[in-house]
Amino acid sequence: MAANIPTWVANRILGFFNRVQSIDEIINGPIKDDPSDGAGRTIGPTLAARILRERNNLRWRRFREFEEFDAIPGVGEGTLKDLVYSFGTPAAQSFQDRMYNDNIIFRENWPLEYFQTTFDEVETFNELVNDETALRAWVVAKVREIAIEREVEEKKINEMASVLSSAYIDTYSNSTPAAGYALALWFYEFDADNWFSWERIQEPTTAYFSHHDGYPWEMELKLFKGFNQLGIIRPGITPEDLPVVVNWPEKAITLWFSALYD
Repeated sequence: MAANIPTWVANRILGFFNRVQSIDEIINGPIKDDPSDGAGRTIGPTLAARILRERNNLRWRRFREFEEFDAIPGVGEGTLKDLVYSFGTPAAQSFQDRMYNDNIIFRENWPLEYFQTTFDEVETFNELVNDETALRAWVVAKVREIAIEREVEEKKINEMASVLSSAYIDTYSNSTPAAGYALALWFYEFDADNWFSWERIQEPTTAYFSHHDGYPWEMELKLFKGFNQLGIIRPGITPEDLPVVVNWPEKAITLWFSALYD
């Protein structure tokens, strides 16, 4: 099964086991039982202790290849399924789930939708996201596609495309907390602090850009300034920006739309 685990999921798994320092952190941490194969248990104390021992016996005292982890006795298919279930949620889905499940925003009056495109070829993805002109054209085409699917009238589609074609793009990398702060500010501007404190919104947005924690430049926020969504979702209170997230580990580009019906 290990050969079929996406690289970004494997790296999240290794990141967790490289950070933990105790058996308790493993058995009481984020690992959940995959319900698809029936009731069972996740990693127990014996295997947890073995994982820590094997890691600490490595030259660098950390797992550098997934094969090093997979070779540990007791790490079988069931363990791997639990780990993929626990660490295999894409960043965008995890962020949306947290915003709703932690009651930071409410589905009834504050829809938060994302449209994500995942690329099969690394080279194609890298060429696109590293060329601002090409990325802008791609975003314009994607918004057109979404708007047509949502049956937005042509005049509004053209208006949105026109704004995006010339919009200034603010770019924030997760090599610093700036990306999370900028997205938090976008949410904060929906209705100032009537809904949540700065700290309450800043925590999940920062976690979003730390989803693939480890190396810098793994995710990037691009705010297309001055954009108003015109009918992609029901109009409401929305700041004048389109958040576009570039996610290198997942080879994905995500567009976010939201509106507050206060």
